[in-house]
Amino acid sequence: MPLRVRLGIVGAGGFATTHMQFLSQIPDVEVVALCRRDAVALGEMQRQWKVPHAFTDHREMLQLDGLDAVDIITPTDSHHRIAMDAIAAGKHVLCEKPLAMTAAQCKEMLETADRARVVHCTNFNQRGRTPVGRMKRYIDQGFIGKTYHCTITWMMSLQYDARPNIRSWRFRPESGGGIVHEVVHVLDMARFLCGEVKRVHAVLHTSEKHRKFPDVPDGMVVAVPDSAGYFLEFQSGAYGVVHTSFLARGCDPDGNTTARVEVTGEAGRIMSHGRFGLLGYSTSFGAGQGPPRELDPGEPYPQPYEQFVRAILTGEPVKTSFYDGYKAVQLVEAAYESAREGRWVEIPHGP
Repeated sequence: MPLRVRLGIVGAGGFATTHMQFLSQIPDVEVVALCRRDAVALGEMQRQWKVPHAFTDHREMLQLDGLDAVDIITPTDSHHRIAMDAIAAGKHVLCEKPLAMTAAQCKEMLETADRARVVHCTNFNQRGRTPVGRMKRYIDQGFIGKTYHCTITWMMSLQYDARPNIRSWRFRPESGGGIVHEVVHVLDMARFLCGEVKRVHAVLHTSEKHRKFPDVPDGMVVAVPDSAGYFLEFQSGAYGVVHTSFLARGCDPDGNTTARVEVTGEAGRIMSHGRFGLLGYSTSFGAGQGPPRELDPGEPYPQPYEQFVRAILTGEPVKTSFYDGYKAVQLVEAAYESAREGRWVEIPHGP
């Protein structure tokens, strides 16, 4: 195992800045290479972060001596191809969500990575950037007892006048755009907190059918949902109600609001409170009724970046592996099938 992880980023665009900020806080990793097709923008980021190597083709980057791992931050439709190339080159892979366009592609990535014995991780960073990971710890400790139901709501303002910087690929079906793929975090949160999903019923809607974008100033027809409602039944017998939207006026100026999450069980209730806080009530506080109280959120939940580096260096299992990315995309596909056919769709489990 290496003493320090030498990592290359594929897709050195806007999202890469967030990754660089988190990676720069981890002492055991060094970003040694960046890859982006736009050579001018690539050079600007290389200078900003003082990264020694830069490439416009990820295949050339994979040949860099001493490269241990890659971090894939490209649009969803390219994840499968780049990840498979990286695995074939023996590199550990951290990949943005959604893991791939289809569950079949995700499964192939998972099985190939396992056979190659490389570390694989899906960047479901909302487990750590929100109270969700800390909430999970309370649930696992029995704070609410047997889970009855959960509610997850995530409202954003992505209208053109609110977010004129949003580019068109985020609303194109061929690149994995739209609320279902883009906010797949909520489906991961539900599964993470309440266990495997048995079946899903979804309503997907496109309210703003024509949008302008900086790269399409005259606008284009939108063929993906901009709001979604999901009804989930878990294998445990619990159920969940999930609502997401790109249409909610009155959100934060940048549209990057935090999901509101609540889980209710036999012994109590726990919920997110603002960006990092937790509120909860449990019968362990005493019999009868009582208002939720502020809870000690505890230590930050490890971000996928940290998990990924630690797994490479120590062999510690990753908590958000390609398996989690695979299961989330299963739910994406089931949601589209349910909305199209107006029925419950069962989620396959097992081999």
